[in-house]
Amino acid sequence: MGGILLTILNVAGAKLSGRAQAVVVLILMVILGGFVLLGLFHVDPANLTPFFPQGTGPILATTGLVFVSFLGFVKIAAVAEEIRDPARNLPRALIGSVILVTGLYILILFVVGGIFPQATIQEVRDPLTAAARLMLGTPGGWAIILAGLLATVSSANASIMAASRINLAMARDGLIPTWLSAVHRKLLTPHRAILATSFIALLLLGLDSLEDLAKLASVLQLYSYAALNLGAVALRASAPSWYRPAYRAPGFPLLPILAAAGCVGIILVSGLLAQAVVVALVLLSLAWYFLWARVRMKIQHALPELRGRWGQLGLSAFFGPALRYAEVEGRGPGPVVRPLEPRGPRRVMVAVANPTSEAALLRIARMVAAGEEEGGGVEALHLIPVPMQTPLSEARDRFHLGEHDVYQELVEVVEREREASRGADELAMRATTLEVRAELVRDVFQSLAEAPGASGADLLLMGWHGGFGVGRIYDTPVQRVMANVETDFAVLKERNLEELRMILLPWGGGPHARSGLEVGLRLARASGAELHVLQVVRPDVDPDRAKAALAREIEPVVGGSLPVTLQVNRADSIADGIDEVLPQKEWDLVVVGASRESRIRRVLFGSIPDRLADRAPCSVLLVRHYIPRHWTRPVNQLLKSTRERLGFTRSASGPD
Repeated sequence: MGGILLTILNVAGAKLSGRAQAVVVLILMVILGGFVLLGLFHVDPANLTPFFPQGTGPILATTGLVFVSFLGFVKIAAVAEEIRDPARNLPRALIGSVILVTGLYILILFVVGGIFPQATIQEVRDPLTAAARLMLGTPGGWAIILAGLLATVSSANASIMAASRINLAMARDGLIPTWLSAVHRKLLTPHRAILATSFIALLLLGLDSLEDLAKLASVLQLYSYAALNLGAVALRASAPSWYRPAYRAPGFPLLPILAAAGCVGIILVSGLLAQAVVVALVLLSLAWYFLWARVRMKIQHALPELRGRWGQLGLSAFFGPALRYAEVEGRGPGPVVRPLEPRGPRRVMVAVANPTSEAALLRIARMVAAGEEEGGGVEALHLIPVPMQTPLSEARDRFHLGEHDVYQELVEVVEREREASRGADELAMRATTLEVRAELVRDVFQSLAEAPGASGADLLLMGWHGGFGVGRIYDTPVQRVMANVETDFAVLKERNLEELRMILLPWGGGPHARSGLEVGLRLARASGAELHVLQVVRPDVDPDRAKAALAREIEPVVGGSLPVTLQVNRADSIADGIDEVLPQKEWDLVVVGASRESRIRRVLFGSIPDRLADRAPCSVLLVRHYIPRHWTRPVNQLLKSTRERLGFTRSASGPD
């Protein structure tokens, strides 16, 4: 029954399957870690003597049985094409998982072997559960049973996902029928590959002996490991032009050869049944290749290069330095801090999700992108999530984005905005390009944070629906975009924004406020709206002197290119001062640049009062300027906050 439920889960492609997997593994590690820590205080050293009561002979045979516990790390390689920076992260993940599992396995065996006497441990059918009961009573036993169930669910779910991807790759290469590589039109999951994998797994569950099943799984994997190690040695020695690994195995070629020999050695002591299955698998694979796959696929191998290098270098071909990639492809030049200037063109990326409410978002983006004399560029990006069970490359090959309903609606919205830009008065507005793009991704918000850097955009603009404010944005997926995007960032809360006539910009003086001023200047120039810059000062500050100082502060950004109305309001707090100004005019948009980060919430818009964003009668645009992480940033924010609290600045107090 559990296998059927896992099959349905993988076919349906539940969005929470990946997170659920992480939670299950975390709970499992907590339970086993607690068992080890508590068990170390119950170990009797006398029970560990002699350390090898039956000699070292049974160790290899037992290894073939328990090796199935280590098969989880190979599933990391099944998703290698989607790992960020695989040259760095894939070896670390593989080696780290093996070290973690091995260490945990040794500690658990040490605890169990130290709790029970050697004379009676063979009679204990469930030593792990029995040891937990001895230490914690019945609750301890139930905790270990829960851990076993969680481990089973986690391993089975990951195995189905990894095996289905292998089937997809084999079908794509022509090794098995291509109909197995089909991706479901709506679910975006490789449903046929998952069903085939699950069917085979359910058949294997019919074996009476779990010990035989574990040995079969282990020896089949050991055989593939031996072949992979020898294949790596051959590729390294032949050095074909299409093989340039970004990671070099240590101890080459001795370490891979020893690993292959160890795998073969374990197979030889695993029993006649396991050896017969390996031989049968090899013969069936060869028969399948010659009868089916040989005429349907083209194998790219390095045997000619290997023979040539062997004849030229002899054994030295196996010990020479490997040719490696000079650099990892796909890595951009990195984030660049953009100078604040309102005249040149910009490239704005807009995250679009709901076509019926994105017209105002695209209009704002087009105004911000247009330069004073030269048009900019706007890219409307719609991200479609792909379930964990489906490889991204396969989904992109099988899924036709042009036929997606939301994508077609977005194209219509963008086309209407293009027509509107053709009728604009400003030459730069007419020249600003507007394109739409849809992309299949694994994680929408992480991909959204990385998308601007990949496309060269210098501003990411998003819309926000529902209640709006710092407290609402925090602890939402949007916060992940704020924390990880390495470019300027803005969020628009749209409230019936049809025409821009009056724009209010509260001024705090920090880098985010300056970025907000630049955006406000661009919007005012493109729409002909009035831009009012408001600074709230303490009641004891002279308004005329404060206005003169404000003019000097904004002059480097404004540069006298546009008429800007300066307004100073005296109040005890920034929130009260802004609340007094909001009813005075019919504002169409409030552009807010954060003046400092919240120390409590760690939100980049932390200094903006929630009631400004929630209660403003017009649309609100929150703007953040990208600043690379550095230890001086929190120090500068603390000094600025301290100066304001001590009254060394003219600004009124703001919320923490």
